[in-house]
Amino acid sequence: MRSAGFAVAALCVCASLSSGAVDGPSLPQHLTVKAAIDPGPNVFTTSVGDAGAGSINVFSATDLKFKGSMTTGSMGQTLITPDGKTAYTSSVYLKRISYGNPEFILQVYDVATLSPTKEIALPPKLAMVGTQEPMLAQSADGRLVYVQNATPATSITVVDVVAGKVTGEIPAPGCFGIYPSLEGHRFSAICGDGTFASFTLNAEETSADRSQSKKIFDVDKDPIFVPTARVGTDFVFISFHGNVYRVSDSGPAIKLVETYPMTDGVDPGWAPGGAQLVAYNKANDVLFIGMHPNAKEGSHKTPAKEIWAYNLRTKQLLYRSPVEDVLALTASDAPVPVIFAGKGKVLFRLEVDPEAKFALKKSHEVYNPGTDNSTVILRP
Repeated sequence: MRSAGFAVAALCVCASLSSGAVDGPSLPQHLTVKAAIDPGPNVFTTSVGDAGAGSINVFSATDLKFKGSMTTGSMGQTLITPDGKTAYTSSVYLKRISYGNPEFILQVYDVATLSPTKEIALPPKLAMVGTQEPMLAQSADGRLVYVQNATPATSITVVDVVAGKVTGEIPAPGCFGIYPSLEGHRFSAICGDGTFASFTLNAEETSADRSQSKKIFDVDKDPIFVPTARVGTDFVFISFHGNVYRVSDSGPAIKLVETYPMTDGVDPGWAPGGAQLVAYNKANDVLFIGMHPNAKEGSHKTPAKEIWAYNLRTKQLLYRSPVEDVLALTASDAPVPVIFAGKGKVLFRLEVDPEAKFALKKSHEVYNPGTDNSTVILRP
């Protein structure tokens, strides 16, 4: 009976097709795959895939045209090399989604072809948190990749991506985030007592010497965000209350360069908020920060209603541009920069007018399904 039913259904389909057929023979369609994505600068966003596979999505920085994606596991972190040619992701492959042994992998991709080139097994300690750039970083020479762990004990897995193997695990109790030095195999982390820890790897990259800074910030009165901006040889961090902390990692331990309020003279109640909430334009020494009104205890993840352009050299607020619930920012380094901002499943391209105090104007917008846009990365 099932076979007869199938045959009748097939006949009905054929009859319906023939009744609406056009004159002339039907020609087969041939599908092809492009050998490489279109050239030009790219914008990358991460789909965390907390209930299955995730992805790294690639868009044209010129017009936000979708170029393709690279498939990852769940809860992935993304790292794009400075030249934009290689992508890394640390993620977990869940056997049965809700149960079963997980597999933790560092994957390497060729961006031009959007193809995986290498997989390196990681210890089952990966920090499964929302996407943030300081969760996955690389050494100055690009040979090592640092992976944030949390079990909840915190540590950093060191991976030699050239040799394709894990070389060591660096304990970092009470500290989080990975901030690589500009030279050598050294990185720092924010600690829960308001200090920073700095780690200098040994020659085999199996262990590290640890140096502790003096207290930099008050974790109770003025905690800082994990995302940062590399400004020259320093890092710039923003606090929950809108204060700037500029620190130097040029020595064995982090040192405070200066700290000052960014919101003085501004309507009260405005504070930084979002996920990847800061972006730096080197050509003009301008920091762009996502800000939200009616700030209160616990509102630091609130999407931005404005993006502030702030001159770090003169310590002046230049312009406040209204935006729509932005979570993440990145900026180009050009003299006339472009900002890319993520809002939920929407990606914006914002043009900057330096003559108008770095005011922002939206030029393009694209719907970006399957991602929360909590990380946006621009590369050449």
